[in-house]
Amino acid sequence: MNRRVELGVAIGLMLLTGIASWWLLLRPAVEHDAAVFEALPTELNGWRSVDLAIDQAVSDMLAADHNVQRADLHPLGYQIFVYVGYYGTERGGTPEHTPDICYPAQGWQIVESMIQRAGGQDGFDLREFVVEQAGERRLVHYWYRTGSQSGLTSVVGLRLRHVVDRMTENRGDGALVRLSTSLGSSDIVNARTRLFSMDRVIEKALAGLWPNDSQSVAIASGY
Repeated sequence: MNRRVELGVAIGLMLLTGIASWWLLLRPAVEHDAAVFEALPTELNGWRSVDLAIDQAVSDMLAADHNVQRADLHPLGYQIFVYVGYYGTERGGTPEHTPDICYPAQGWQIVESMIQRAGGQDGFDLREFVVEQAGERRLVHYWYRTGSQSGLTSVVGLRLRHVVDRMTENRGDGALVRLSTSLGSSDIVNARTRLFSMDRVIEKALAGLWPNDSQSVAIASGY
């Protein structure tokens, strides 16, 4: 391919990218009712959920359209903390404060980080942290999801998914899902197994609650 052809292809791609960007900006964004997440079951696979209040300053910082924060309690005394932050299309569908930033900012050291898969071949990916602060250790699982895909383990992947969703479904909403449990002196393998079980239960519940087009309303972008 000669340089003139290469230059022509590059200019063509730039023009197409610009046209697509303007089309997305001018197209009214579809927003959905985030209150549907209030219906997240309080009894999940033998665990009982207790709602935890979110400090107003923290809520303002997270800037989500809807927050769910709970402690899931097991009859044997185990405890798992669950947080779901939903961001509508108008907010960009992406959280500003993510666990890889928030934990260190709050004084926690991330001592281990890896990608895990919940549910095997038919499951979904998530990111696992072991965090530590002042002798306390926690096991953390988190992932991002949209209406069309879950198991996204990075903000970059989430944003790319939003581009596709805006082009195909005119929506770009998303959520951060985070679960954590105290390790203490417990075996990390057993703690991971408990988290995996709740990961799958929470993911299934969220998939069933995810806002659909019957709840949508078009909002002009202002351009």
